[in-house]
Parts: sequence; structure tokens; C-alpha cells
Amino acid sequence: MDIQRYNRILSNFVFSPKWRFLYLARTGFYDHMPDEEFLKRKYKYIIGTELNLDNPRTFNEKLQWLKLHDHNPVYTVMVDKYLAKEYVANIIGNEYIIPTLGVWSSPDEIDFDSLPEQFVLKCNHNSGTGMCICTDKNELDIQKVKKGLRKGMAENYYLNGREWPYKDVPRKIIAEKYLVDESGKELKDYKVFNFNGEPKLIQVDYDRFVGHKRNLYTIDWKYIEASIEYPTDKSRQIPKPEALDKMLSLATELSKGFPHVRTDFYSIEDKIYFGELTFYHESGYGVFTPPSFGEQMGEWLRLPSGGVMLKYKNIRILVKMAADDSVPGELLDYKFMCFNGEVKCSFVCSERRSGNGLKVTFYDRDWNIMPFERHYPRSQVAVEKPCNYQKMIELAEKLSKGFPFIRVDFYEVNGRVYFGELTLYPGSGFEEFIPQEWDETLGSWLSLP
Repeated sequence: MDIQRYNRILSNFVFSPKWRFLYLARTGFYDHMPDEEFLKRKYKYIIGTELNLDNPRTFNEKLQWLKLHDHNPVYTVMVDKYLAKEYVANIIGNEYIIPTLGVWSSPDEIDFDSLPEQFVLKCNHNSGTGMCICTDKNELDIQKVKKGLRKGMAENYYLNGREWPYKDVPRKIIAEKYLVDESGKELKDYKVFNFNGEPKLIQVDYDRFVGHKRNLYTIDWKYIEASIEYPTDKSRQIPKPEALDKMLSLATELSKGFPHVRTDFYSIEDKIYFGELTFYHESGYGVFTPPSFGEQMGEWLRLPSGGVMLKYKNIRILVKMAADDSVPGELLDYKFMCFNGEVKCSFVCSERRSGNGLKVTFYDRDWNIMPFERHYPRSQVAVEKPCNYQKMIELAEKLSKGFPFIRVDFYEVNGRVYFGELTLYPGSGFEEFIPQEWDETLGSWLSLP
């Protein structure tokens, strides 16, 4: 290391709190710092303002809030560049998936002789560290590639930005087919920003290796005079993808039921390929020009379930509303009564906020209303059978195997099923049946061990 560079590093470390924090964060010095404290400190040093988690307004602030409060387990599958392929294929079809050429747990396992002349190697759990884009295998420095992949495999991507979905991704190395777009030298990716299942913005990255730039477009392909982190170039107008409408349709399908997710695609003439799913663009530290554009994107992002944040000393409690704000009306819960692993009936709780009191309506397996009530009156308004009713029955019977009785609860939001809770003693066994003989009927279904 030359003396001038050494002095510059030493000077920055001593006199710049920002530089010192970011340097020590990269070395793992803050690995055991609580997530919220780490995010607040890093946000202040990079963005320059305090992170407002009590009333987040900007896009960056809301992404940090989501890191702390939106922990849907499926996110870990969705950010895994290997497992996400199967997840996405099950939703939109396998024809949009870039072919996988191999999967390994270590760089030393890779059989380079079996790979084609051109290919891409990447880790499944990070954002580019160790990636190799091979355009000519004869020129490939295999030892250098393995060294880069070892560095990538050792990276704990979660810690640097506290993006929790990456924390438990099983680390793999994958090889993919090499693709190039009409330029013949790169593969532009189209990043679609979706908010509550609705595409609102498209980002196109280009010239990644010769002065990275990105342009922003509306969903009807109008250039936006704004930038996020990297410069934009108004004079470089990216042609509208031939299959833009299809791309937006796929983005809508993949983003249903999530407050925000970025769906990335590649476009080669009229062919679309899925890239990846991302929940925290620039890890929530992207610099917006002008800053007002970050506020506009913040308005698009409705945090899940609304609610009020209550604080007492170092404790923060989110008091949520009974319904999901992203869904019009109310959030119905479907409760399946399982006897010895078999669903015999179910009931729906509805009209919680109608002013007329809670209604509970029982249904048989064929979704016919059953002629009894339990503690609460049944609804006079027909409840539509959920789209995933049969899937709910299958899941309930899997979860109830081996138990004499258990109630399994689900929600359905934007065509997706979400687990609610398991209950062994509904109403604690004290709620009355009308007429009373139905208490005996349900009792006859329950075989005591």
C-alpha cells in the first residue's frame, strides 16, 4: 500500500464518523448490533437525516420499516436466486425462466469442462459478489473465478443492510445460460417496481461496465426526469420493449399480496426472461434526485395493515387494524373444523366493522350453509366461496393429522392463501349452539383418544 493511500484511509478513519462506521460495518464490527439501531445509524450516515420509523414517509424510510416489521417467511424463498426459479415458474410458467446449467455447494465442485463456452456463475444469496460472466471459456482464469466465488459464498449479505430474508438462504453456486440482448454486448434488465400488486415504475440499467447508468420510465414508457443512485441520461432513450404489456402482466401476477416487491426481467426481442425478486431497492439507502421523487414513491407504498405505532422506552408495538389495507372491504378468516384429520365443516367470521356486530356462518364441505348458529348469529349476506377453498381443505387436513380435533384458520388475499392460527378449544368449549342438538352432532364427530 502506498503511503498517500494509507494516510488518506487513516485520516478518514479518524476524522470521518461516516467513513469509520461504514468501514467497520464491512469488517463485521457491528454484526451483533440490534437491527433497528444499525439501520438508524447507517441511514443517518448515508442519507443524512434521521430515520423516522414511527411515521415513515419516504420510499427509503418505508423500506427500512418493512425490514423490521414485514417478516413473511416466503420472502426467503423469493430472494433465493435458485429456489425463486421454481417459485416463479409455478406462478407464471417455466418458459420465462433462464435455464440452470448446474448447482454446487462449493467452487471446487464445479466441473468447468461440462459447461458451455459461454455461461454465468453466481451465488444465490447475495447481490453480485463472486459473479462471473464468461463469454469465452478459453480465456477464463478458473482459479480467479473460484477465488471470487469463495468470497461470495463467505459473504453474509443479511448483515450489511439487515435484509432479513437473506439470513437463512442455503448458500449455493448456480450456473445459468449466457444471454445477450439486441446490443450484442450486454443484457439490459427491466426492473418493475410494484406496489400492492400494481406496477408503477420501470427502471432500466445499462452500460453497467462502462459507466453504469439507469433511466426511469412510467408504465406507458414515458421518460421520468429523476434518478435513483446512478445517473440518468435523457439523450439515451431506451426503446420500449416489444413485450412490455406482457412484462407488466407478469409483474402484476408475481407481486400480488405484497406491499412492495421489485420484479426484474430481461427482454430479448419478443422474449421475456425472469431475473430476480427484490424487496429493498438499494437496501433502502438509494439517493433520489430530486428528493421529492423518493417522497412520491413513498406515497405509493402502503405499509401492511395500517395501525398505530406505540412506544414505551425501547419497546415499539405495532397495533394493527383488523383488515389488510391493501384489500377493499374486510379481511375474512376461514376457520376449518378438523376431526381426526378430516375437515367436517368450516365457518366464516364477517361484518366485524359493519356496526351490526360480528356474524359467524357455518358451511359444510360443499359450501352449503349449515342450519345452526354458535354464539353469534349467521350472516344474512351470502359469503362467496374462496377461490382457494379446496387448497385450504387440503392444507387444513395436512395440519390436523394425528389430532382428535383442531381448528385451522386461513385468510385469502389477492388470490393467495395465508395461514392464520391453530385452535384446540374454540370458544373455550363454552359457546352455545342454536339449536342445541348440533352440539351433539359435532360431538359425535369427535372421537376421544
